[in-house]
Amino acid sequence: MKKLSYKDLTLKNSIFPRVNSSKNINPCETFIGREDAFKAMQFGLSMKQKGYNIFIVGPSGTGRKSFAISFAKKFSKKKKNYHDLVYTIDLDEAYAAKAIILPPGEGKKLKEKLENISEDIFKNIQKTFESEEYEEKKKELEMEYEEKKEKILSELSKKAVRLGFVVKLTPTGIVYAPQMDGKPLAPEQFEQLPEDIKRNYEENAKKLDHLISGVLYQLRKIDMEYREKFNDLDKYATLFSIDSLFEELKEEFKYSEKLLNHFEKLKSHIVKQSVKVKNFEEWKVYIKHILTVNLIVDNSNLSSAPVVFENNPTYPNLFGKVEYISKSGVLYTDFSMIRSGAIHRANGGYLILNAEDILKFPYVWDKLKKTLISKKITIENIDSAYGINPTITLKPEPVDLDLKVIIIGTPELYYILYEYDEDFKKLFKVKVEFDWEMNATKENIKQYYSFISSVVKNNELNPLNSKALKRVVWYSMRLSENKDKLSMKMGEISSLIIESDYYSKLRDADTITEEDILNAIKNRENRVRLIMDKYDEALKKYEIMIETQGKVVGQINGLTVSHFGDFSFGMPVKITAKAYVGNTGIIDIQRESDLSGNIHSKAVLTLMGYLGCKYATEFPLSLGISISFEQVYGVVEGDSASLAETIAIISAISNIPIKQSIAVTGSINQHGVVQPIGGAIEKIEGFYRLCKHRGLDGTHGVIIPEANIKNLILKDEILEDVKKGLFNIWAVSNVDEAIKILMDKPAGKLNEKGRYPKGSVNYYVSEKLRKIHEHLEGKKSRR
Repeated sequence: MKKLSYKDLTLKNSIFPRVNSSKNINPCETFIGREDAFKAMQFGLSMKQKGYNIFIVGPSGTGRKSFAISFAKKFSKKKKNYHDLVYTIDLDEAYAAKAIILPPGEGKKLKEKLENISEDIFKNIQKTFESEEYEEKKKELEMEYEEKKEKILSELSKKAVRLGFVVKLTPTGIVYAPQMDGKPLAPEQFEQLPEDIKRNYEENAKKLDHLISGVLYQLRKIDMEYREKFNDLDKYATLFSIDSLFEELKEEFKYSEKLLNHFEKLKSHIVKQSVKVKNFEEWKVYIKHILTVNLIVDNSNLSSAPVVFENNPTYPNLFGKVEYISKSGVLYTDFSMIRSGAIHRANGGYLILNAEDILKFPYVWDKLKKTLISKKITIENIDSAYGINPTITLKPEPVDLDLKVIIIGTPELYYILYEYDEDFKKLFKVKVEFDWEMNATKENIKQYYSFISSVVKNNELNPLNSKALKRVVWYSMRLSENKDKLSMKMGEISSLIIESDYYSKLRDADTITEEDILNAIKNRENRVRLIMDKYDEALKKYEIMIETQGKVVGQINGLTVSHFGDFSFGMPVKITAKAYVGNTGIIDIQRESDLSGNIHSKAVLTLMGYLGCKYATEFPLSLGISISFEQVYGVVEGDSASLAETIAIISAISNIPIKQSIAVTGSINQHGVVQPIGGAIEKIEGFYRLCKHRGLDGTHGVIIPEANIKNLILKDEILEDVKKGLFNIWAVSNVDEAIKILMDKPAGKLNEKGRYPKGSVNYYVSEKLRKIHEHLEGKKSRR
């Protein structure tokens, strides 16, 4: 047992480096206290084999994201295999788009070049088609065509005359009529002819029909022949006007065989399509469309491999998508409406994701695994990829995947994935663990100062003086709840320094002092402490009934911690115990009411074991005991009240009262050894607030486990009252030490005869239990 002094509760000056101001400290150039994480990260980023992606494991606020981005950017300088990605029209397949990979910056260059050259191509074609030379050649062909047609029709006309007919070419075909003496016969005239002459005409008409069929065949053949000649003229004219432009393109982008093939297909396609030109404006739009490239990844501004953190990894944001537009109620798409995802922009470099984010969006995790396994990036909308809407749509050509995926997550998520997802083990073989604390050695505090200096520099803040630096370290230890550890929640520390700078500038100071740090801490707490204030108000009004004076049998002040996300605070709770004759054993009212968590239920069973071993070695505990957390209507969890519950039961049995000015926290094992608990700081400060409101008189205090001494990083006002003797903190190692403090009587140890000394608490307990047992045994014998 130890009553802690002011000196026991304060930090030793010897652990702090001697420095006057953060101005005299060099900012850190790397992350502090991350040696193991550094090695693991370096290993993961250096491994080029499949499956060596990285999962950074650690609590939120420990700098995981900054660490991942910083480390990836450092490694990205060594990588040169990143590229631009464009999609173009696929002239061979209507529902496809062709992917072309280009060196960084070449995609933008290609896009600009094709946009410019499309205008030149159209102008050259238009100029050629409107030239006198083209018109002359076209007229020559037309005249040649007409001459051949006239010759065939003339010969047909002569043959028809010999057969007694005249022929005429009409828009619907060749028609003929009988004639005599060079004049066509009207139907009435033909009917008046003798029958033999009419029969002769009819026989000749059959011959003429045969001749006309032959002529029509010849005309169709000539039409086809000259159509081809006209088409060849148009194709030749088009090729003549655009060939030099495409040769220029080929020369400029000759390093890409795929691009050269695309240029050749574009040229051939334009030449073939030139015969269909009906409207120059439509032709201009069409040429511009097919010469357009969709630049979905532009790395022209990068000097090293890309490092991409996607903070909203929905399916389309991560893997890209194909967009649609509505035309007359019909959805339409093409290669120009392909959109990239983060995985495209990171290809060739590093993609950083938050585990919680990728798991909360549908199909994202599954698609990511498939992409990593196949080593191919495929753009397909979620409805098509998973058969939700199996319609025909555009299928962009997949591209090869070459990147390292870094996922940031909590330990809980890591172990869930590791346990239940077989692919996870194969794809994320590198685990980088982030500790939430580091040893508070002088050397590490020096590094901590360097980190503080970097925060000041990066955010252009006022420098911190010596006391302010020490107070930041104090706050860091308070976050870690350990004098021997510094918190690695660097985001929290950075925020504190930035907020302290605000308060220093409010008073027109050029230095952040200890008062500014304390002011920032206080105001930060004030912004989130409303619920705590409501609880404190209820305690002050005695709506929550907690005694802080006098002595009561079977009643003790326990300590609890309430967690509300952004804020935790401690508050006392009244624990009562009642003993009565019977064989029911210990009845935990919380457990019987389904208001006890598993750990608390275990703690009650543990204290039953302790009491039975201590007091029932010669006779059974023929006693009924009930214990309850008064005015607690939620689930009670944890074992930190087991020491208080044990003493309350001992008081109820022995009828020795307990001091109400002292609160107790600590768990016990079956040997009565007091074990450490969590939340020691909040619990002490919770009881202190109530006692201070009612008036400290030197009797008030808290009993904690001895193992928790290192966890006490208390506020200055408590330390001052400890120094003045107004508030006390005792550290105990076993139940008997706590009994002595709370009951003003020694607990008592067994003598050689197996008896406790008279006047001790344990003596009164054992005697009471003995009498009850004998009384019960006597009643049985009389029956």
